[in-house]
Formats: sequence, structure tokens, C-alpha cells
Amino acid sequence: MLNSIAIWLSAAVLSLLLTFPVLRLLRLLKAGQTIRAEGPATHQAKTGTPTMGGVGFVLTILIMALILINVEFHPAYLALVLLTLAFALIGLADDLIKIYFRRNLGLTFWEKILLQTAAAGAFAIVLTWLGHNLGTVGIVPRLGLYQGLLYPFFVTFIIVGAANATNLTDGLNGLLAGTGTIAFLALAILALQLGQTDAATYALIAGGALFAFLYYNFPRAQLFMGDVGSLAVGAALGGLAVILREELRLALIGGLFVIEALSVIVQVGSYKLFKRRVLPMAPLHHTFELLGIKEWIVVVVFWAVAIVLAVAGVWI
Repeated sequence: MLNSIAIWLSAAVLSLLLTFPVLRLLRLLKAGQTIRAEGPATHQAKTGTPTMGGVGFVLTILIMALILINVEFHPAYLALVLLTLAFALIGLADDLIKIYFRRNLGLTFWEKILLQTAAAGAFAIVLTWLGHNLGTVGIVPRLGLYQGLLYPFFVTFIIVGAANATNLTDGLNGLLAGTGTIAFLALAILALQLGQTDAATYALIAGGALFAFLYYNFPRAQLFMGDVGSLAVGAALGGLAVILREELRLALIGGLFVIEALSVIVQVGSYKLFKRRVLPMAPLHHTFELLGIKEWIVVVVFWAVAIVLAVAGVWI
């Protein structure tokens, strides 16, 4: 227990320290966020807030993971480190394009999906080569999803889906930083229950690093994490769940991310098919804002929901 707390606190402190110079540099470079016109009108006041702040906590995760986990002895975790880095770089490219052209659109949808699929697919192939798909315990193997070519496709779907779900959730101050912290802590507890100490270490590092970002992002945002942070968070969560062979449990632990993603899918699908919007605005958190609920209240309520889902995901 004390060792787990020490890892979490160390990651939080390092993340706090690394993010400070990142914030200063971004302010110096005037690397501000462009807010999309289609979003809530109240968000226009956030235009110019420095973005790409996720660089600080991503570096923390990568540095501490390589120090505390013997990746040479456990190559699956080296693959996880590289997966997190790859998705962070995809997000970084997206953020840089937005900043350079002073617009809310970075990489196109298909460019992001293709890059993400390549990175997640490489991770899946490595795990297949390591024999990770030979597990027989749990619902997923019994469904046949660990068989042959189905396994890399299944893993790729989980990771790309998780990364885009967290990316969509990152729309309010502190929302993803808080809910992501909760999800990582839940995975850490689950990993300890399963005796997977390396997975627990990675989850504790990520959870502590992300928690520290709240200092810069909530309740008033001095800094946005950007896609460099939000995509890395989702990839790390998805990759950890795959290594733990708890892919379906992630859907409950990260249930809030699933709900946010589904709200966008339903909204877009409804408009394209019937020219009608189901929600006033998607993702779901914006709907509550349009109902007149203060941003910080929406965030805190979503944190509470995330805690309930995380507890259910660990104990059910």
C-alpha cells in the first residue's frame, strides 16, 4: 500500500514540475487553443488558452514507466510505453496544425483514424507475437475474440475506441483529467487484485501524473491538455486493459467515456439519417451546459458518476 501511494505521489509531483515549464513555453510561443464556433458560446472566452499541456504528464508517464518497470523482462510494457508515445505524437501533430493555421481542425478524421489504427495494430501484433492471445480465462476468450486474426483486430478496436472516447470527453475544465485519474486508479486496484504489479505501477504512474494536471486545468483552465494528452490517456487505458485481459471491464470502468462517445455517435447518426438532433449538443457534457448548469457542477457530477462506474467495474 505504501509503495503504491509513493508511486502515485511521485508521479503527481514530477508531472506538476514538468508541466510548469511547458506552460511557460506555450505562453511564450502563444500556442493558444482555437475554440470551435459550434460549441457553447460561453467557451469562446477560453480562446487563446495555451494548449498541448498534456506533454508534461505524458513525459512523466514515459519516464517513470521506463524507470520503475523492467521493460526488457516484460516487453509488453515497452510496447505499452511506445503505444502511449505514438498516440501522444498523433495528438501533438493534430495540435500543432491547429495552432499553426489558427483553426479548430487539425488532422482530418481519416488521417487520425489511419494513424491510430497503425499504432494500435502494431501494439496488437507485438502482443500476439508475445503469445498474449493464448489466454483462456474470461468472457472475451470464450467468445472467440482471441482466435487468429480476430485478436489484433479486437485489440486495435479497443485502443482506437478508447482513445477517441477520451478525446471526445476532453471538453470541459478538469473533466478528462478527473475521470481519467479515476479510471487509472480503478485499473491499478484491479491489477493489484490480479497480482499484476507492473500493470498496477503503470496505472498508478498515469493516474498520479494526470491528477496533477488538475492544478493547471480546474476549475479555471490555465492550460488545456490538447489531443497530445487526451489521445495518450485513452491509448494507455486501452492498452492496460488489453494487457490485463480485462477489455470488457474497461467498458464499465470507463463507462463515462463510452456514454460520451455514444452521445456523439447517436447525434451524428440521427442527423445524417433523419436530419434531426437527439441532443441539444454533443458530446453529452455540452447538453448540460446548454441547460444552464455551471461548467464546474457538470464536471463534479461527471466525476461522481465516474467513481460509481469505476467501483462497479472493479468489484462486480
